[in-house]
Amino acid sequence: MKYASHLKKIFKDTRLYVEDLLLLESFQIKDMVIRAPQKEFATLLRAHPIIHQFLIHKEPSVEKTLSKLLKINNPINDPKAIDDHCNEVMWEVGELIIYNKFPEVYDSKIHFNWKLQEIISPELLKNKTVADAGAGPGVLCFLLSPYCNAVYAIEPLSSFRNYIRKRIQKNSTNNIFPMEGFLDAIPLPRHSVDILFTSNALGWNFEKEQQEIERVVKPGGQAIHLMRAFDQDAESPHHTKLLDYNYHFQKLPDKGFKARYAKTFQKTFCAKKD
Repeated sequence: MKYASHLKKIFKDTRLYVEDLLLLESFQIKDMVIRAPQKEFATLLRAHPIIHQFLIHKEPSVEKTLSKLLKINNPINDPKAIDDHCNEVMWEVGELIIYNKFPEVYDSKIHFNWKLQEIISPELLKNKTVADAGAGPGVLCFLLSPYCNAVYAIEPLSSFRNYIRKRIQKNSTNNIFPMEGFLDAIPLPRHSVDILFTSNALGWNFEKEQQEIERVVKPGGQAIHLMRAFDQDAESPHHTKLLDYNYHFQKLPDKGFKARYAKTFQKTFCAKKD
């Protein structure tokens, strides 16, 4: 489980417990059910029935998937194997828990390896109103804010929004505004931002996200999506779709995968290539 191994290295001083799953939001539970290794996840559900019930109660849409998971994966009885399976599940989805429980640890360990000039010229930000959708701990927001009129930090997790607010207060920043929302349900009026940014936040609901982006970005404005991964051989799973929506693709040199997708909106409707 390559991703679990990667997270264990980054967060080697962080302890995760099965009970931490009780912190997950409903949209995170949907992601977890897709990503968690099936055999190991079934073991965790059997070993911790309270977690099973919580997941269903918090996000009822996963009930059938979890029932099927338990049906096709046989129980195991070895206590050490059960612990190992639970540990693998926790680390395979570990960043979902760390988002909620340790936002400051996530911010300190996950390095944002973008320079502003790689993203956009500072001159193009002057007097602009921008949005960072899926703002996380706010790294991109604070990079952009010295050059902008206002930055709307749109983030679904209250842990990250609270963390951004603390940073705003600590840094005496007055033009970053945290807001609860999703990329496919942006809490901003039509044509209200000049530039919308995302950083590894695209793709939960791709088509609806594109509709929302084109709704809130002014005609002549831009959307810029930053993609990165620790694996040099990785690529964006949304590459072809973004090209279909007329985004310009630029791959940048880095130890891992690092790419920028940008589009200027001349019209106010989505138009795919023929």
